[in-house]
Amino acid sequence: MAISVLVADANSSSREQLRSMLARDRELEVVGDAADGREAVEISRSLSPDVVLLDGSILGSNGVAVVEGIQLASPDSAVIAMVEAADNELMRNLMRAGARDCLTKPAMPEDVINTIRGVNQALVKQRAIFGADAKGPQGKVIAVYSPQGGSGKSMLAANLSVSMALALNAKANPHSIVLVDFNLQFGDLDLLLNLNPDNTIAGLSAKGHTGIDSELVEQYLTVHEESGLRVLVAPSAPRYAESITAYTVEQVIDALRESYQYIIIDTTSQLQDITLAALDAANVILLLTSLDLLALHKTRTAMEMLRQLYTGDKIQPVLNRANSDVGISPQDVEEVLGMPVQTLIPSDGRNVVKSVNDGVPVVLSMPEAQISKRIVTLALQLVGRESSTAATLSADRKGGFFGRLFGG
Repeated sequence: MAISVLVADANSSSREQLRSMLARDRELEVVGDAADGREAVEISRSLSPDVVLLDGSILGSNGVAVVEGIQLASPDSAVIAMVEAADNELMRNLMRAGARDCLTKPAMPEDVINTIRGVNQALVKQRAIFGADAKGPQGKVIAVYSPQGGSGKSMLAANLSVSMALALNAKANPHSIVLVDFNLQFGDLDLLLNLNPDNTIAGLSAKGHTGIDSELVEQYLTVHEESGLRVLVAPSAPRYAESITAYTVEQVIDALRESYQYIIIDTTSQLQDITLAALDAANVILLLTSLDLLALHKTRTAMEMLRQLYTGDKIQPVLNRANSDVGISPQDVEEVLGMPVQTLIPSDGRNVVKSVNDGVPVVLSMPEAQISKRIVTLALQLVGRESSTAATLSADRKGGFFGRLFGG
């Protein structure tokens, strides 16, 4: 069956050129055209085309509203926007409004046709995975973030993902969970999981310059054989990170949400555009901190910023090395952050260092260790399953000095 396309372009001659170009491809069928945003919405409602090719001449200053209107009028239609220049901010806003992809004009005919095919193929695959009534992205995004370097963030992301993969039986259900390393300059998840990847996100970014879909992303994933976890690893050298933008990050996450139940993201500590793009997309932010003054100060500052951007239930503090005897208690941490810490992970330097050196996650190498049990408990909670393991440490909750110190 041909892919039905609605061409929306304010310029009549440009509109005809697009119609003629698409008509040459037997897999595409132009079912209508529109000269303005309102007409594009109404025709989408009546025809429900597979794809709406939306030219920038229609978008103007009201492009987001046009895209949102089309999505409300015809939820099964995929919008592809064609913009005049590589305006990353505009593209981000259009993608957030519901556009499936963006092309920069002038676009080569083959790029337009391949993008239409790719977007439609992704939608077909999404419906096959999630059912005919699936609307929009389905996967749950969990970002692991800490403003403090050396917090154990990557260790937690790797072990948490492996635990979730085992709980979800990822070997039998390959589209259950994927781990993404967005620590683009110094990511080391491949080392923590003893992977030898043929591809990285840098190659994906270069290949997907005209658009990234779920089928393309799949080609750049590496499988962790012991658990079945899929991993998109960071570039092999810091210089390759320069070509990866926040828009790339958003495209990757959107593509993965079409195919995977859970997407775990390891972020960098700096709150830069790429990190914010990942946090924006997240359903849950695991905010990692530890029992030292510098980490708590940075975590409180980050918490204040995150609370301005997101609702409180999106942020879940996690306390690492929670049983360290350093004169600070978990209650102090709660007072500093102004919210309860539900997950406390004990310190176990010897086993963690050995697991890193061996490239075997501690939840696999030492499953009976307390640190492994706490991470598994968190993993089961995130996939909605019960665990007999206590979620919190039996810790001394006296104190309050640090709450006063930070003005809490």
